[in-house]
Amino acid sequence: MFTAHPSIADADLTEPQFIADDDRIPAIYRAICRTMNGGFLAQFSLPTSEPTNDGLADVECHYLAGIAQHGEVTIQAPALPDYLIPFSQHHQRYFAFDYHQSSDEPQIRYIDTEVDQWLVVADSLTSFLTQLSPKIIDLNIENKLTPLQRNHYLLVAQGAQLDALLARYEADADKQWLFDWLLYFAEQGTPAQQMSALIAYDIQRLYFKRQLPRIKSAQLTTIFEQLPSLKDAYHAYQKTWSPL
Repeated sequence: MFTAHPSIADADLTEPQFIADDDRIPAIYRAICRTMNGGFLAQFSLPTSEPTNDGLADVECHYLAGIAQHGEVTIQAPALPDYLIPFSQHHQRYFAFDYHQSSDEPQIRYIDTEVDQWLVVADSLTSFLTQLSPKIIDLNIENKLTPLQRNHYLLVAQGAQLDALLARYEADADKQWLFDWLLYFAEQGTPAQQMSALIAYDIQRLYFKRQLPRIKSAQLTTIFEQLPSLKDAYHAYQKTWSPL
């Protein structure tokens, strides 16, 4: 259900990713949080009956909030009625347990307060989770991504989509942030993700070398040299690099 959750995935996030403990929280949700207390979803697209800010027939739920246990900052939505318990927030958009119709089995409601859109997207939490599906990420460069989208998409992107996302950030993203992601993929990624990290690093060495974080760059080259699957490709790229 959840993706890996490296620390870099929380970079620049502004919305809390915890909810206050409440007796009304469904037992299924509590069971999920006992296994993993919230996190980014691997499948995050939910069908809708009308267009939303995310698509013509779907909406994106990026994460499930954990239940606060140690005084963590929690989602606050004072403008919403008390019968709603938000469990995911993305700026002015919320997913919430809706107890307006039932005190036992809440519906799941999506609310976009910026455009006053209120949709019932599932009759229960079980139905909500069942309907979640993967999504092809919209790579249109005209679409400005929030920090939450940017980090979540990098966690779930594969193959050409990951290459395209890294290429999108190659010129204007913060280099420390970008190199933390490259280090994550190089250290913990699949062979394909490691190759994507090497390709992205090659572009950085060729065109942005004066801007690179030296320590993280050295860490990357050490990792690439030690990966048997990348050794030949790394040395081929290395021949084209001038010294930092």
